[in-house]
Order: sequence, then structure tokens, then C-alpha cells
Amino acid sequence: MSVTHHQNLYLATTSSTMSNSFNLDLFRRTYQGPTIRVKLVAAENAAAYLPAIPFTSSQEVWDYFSALEDEPREVVIATYLDNKHHVLSIEEVSRGTLTASLFEPRAILQGALLTNAAALIVLHNHPAGDPRPSAEDISVTKSLKQIADLLPIRFLDHIIIGKKSYVSLKDSGHL
Repeated sequence: MSVTHHQNLYLATTSSTMSNSFNLDLFRRTYQGPTIRVKLVAAENAAAYLPAIPFTSSQEVWDYFSALEDEPREVVIATYLDNKHHVLSIEEVSRGTLTASLFEPRAILQGALLTNAAALIVLHNHPAGDPRPSAEDISVTKSLKQIADLLPIRFLDHIIIGKKSYVSLKDSGHL
């Protein structure tokens, strides 16, 4: 089909119908580019491991995820929440080394969009036990916040879990 034929088909369709609705049938017949479909697949028994009550504080998040203190490598977790902060999904975003875990903020935000989350909490552990944030932890948090602010997703907190303690970047003023 030539460009001229596309233009003529478009002109004929818009001049005869002139409606504001999308014509899916016309799109399917004329569009020649790639088509991508994305589908969220949820595990059948996922609700069994999700907390039954909403997260209302960093202490509650730490209580739920405190087992991360025993992980020998850094693990980054994204927790996707509904508008009332009930957990929709928990995702292990990255599993790294003793001192670092690489991830892209887009992976976290993609998960938030796919789960239709209204809010998100990110957390990771420091296997050495000291939960104080590094300069890189603070930088990544600020970048993630800037990107989340462009979307209708509230970035509530970044929590770092150490041995028997944690640091909330929100509570400590970094978020």
C-alpha cells in the first residue's frame, strides 16, 4: 500500500465519519509497524505471602522485610502498593554482590506501571550490617524520586536494612 493510498484512505474516512473515536478496525487494516502486547501474569497463590494490612510506617516495612538482614549479598526489593498502601506485589529487582547491587530505576517503575500501583517503596540490605546510606544510595533514591514524580506513582520511601536496624531515607530527610 502506498503512502498516497494511506492518505486517501485516511482522508476518505475522516471526511465521511469525522468522529472523535479511535477506529480500531481501520488501524488493524492500515497500520504496518510493529505491535507489542504486554501482559501481567500474577502467581495464583501470591496473596499468601503478601501482608494483610497496609504499610503505614517505615517500622512496619522493616518488620516485614527484616529477614533481609541475613542475606549474604545485596538484594533490591520493590514493593508496589495501592492507593491505601496495601501491597499489590513484591518484586526482587536485583541480587548483587557483598557491596553492590545494580539495577535501573526504569525496571522498578516498569513494575509499578504493570501492577497499576499508586505508590511504591524500595528497600535493600547492607550485608555488612551497617544500614547507613552511601552517597550512591542517596543519589539513586533522588533519581528514582525525580522519575516517579513524572508519573502518577508516589515514591514513599527507600529503606536500607542492616543487622537488627534500618534506615528510612524518607525519615532521615533524603527523600
